[in-house]
Amino acid sequence: MVEGNRRVALLVSWLCLLLLDTGLAQDFTKFAHDYAPYLRFDSKEGQNELCYPDDASVYYEQRLAGDWSRKCNLDFDSLVNGTVPTYWHAMTCGYHLHIAYWNFYGYNHDCDCCSGERDAWFEFIVIKIRDWDLSPHLHEVMFGQKKGWYTRIPGHYETYNTTHPVAYVGKANHGTYHDDGGTGTCCYYEDYRNPGSADHSLETWINLVELQQKDGEDWMSDPNSDVWSGLLPPTFRDDWDLCALTSCTGSTLQVCGACGCHKSDTGDSPF
Repeated sequence: MVEGNRRVALLVSWLCLLLLDTGLAQDFTKFAHDYAPYLRFDSKEGQNELCYPDDASVYYEQRLAGDWSRKCNLDFDSLVNGTVPTYWHAMTCGYHLHIAYWNFYGYNHDCDCCSGERDAWFEFIVIKIRDWDLSPHLHEVMFGQKKGWYTRIPGHYETYNTTHPVAYVGKANHGTYHDDGGTGTCCYYEDYRNPGSADHSLETWINLVELQQKDGEDWMSDPNSDVWSGLLPPTFRDDWDLCALTSCTGSTLQVCGACGCHKSDTGDSPF
């Protein structure tokens, strides 16, 4: 009997560790709120089909209903009032907690005179909270762009109220960056992202919605890419497994094409 009880106890302990390791046994809502990014937008956003983030669920339902008209949120008040959600999901990876934050855009404008536009776009930021269960602190931040991503370490990105990483959003294609600037071309780092005097921003923690592959909003469990003009939603992307991410993609040289590793502080090592 004693040996049987011991085996049961070991099995229970193993299952608990397995659940903890995959993040399934934890509620990370408070962590998601406390470390959610602060987005800053170009001063021209909200004008001439340069769109703010939007509600993916509303877009999805409109498409299913046969409405294929352009959807572009030009209403800055929708950000201030908390109408627009930011989507997130978290995984424990060893001693650390990874949280991905996704924003949806109904339309990406041309990044130059005649290229880059498309309907429907998801863009992400991933953060790492080191020693989340003992002494949690924000560390690496991954900034996502249309063709890749790169990672910065503390001191090499801005924060808002200490725990919220600041991300500058590209005006046309809505990639996220650790700094402002850009020259307005289609090259990797060159989308305009200058807040200017307008200084429009989104405190993403005002409206956070957890991404769930099951039991979430309808669109989250639907693999139909036609709704998103050929894209898969985050729940069906290859980078859903946050423990398998590399720190950057693309060239280490600054070229016009994908060159995320050029500005990555951690090279292309595991995130």
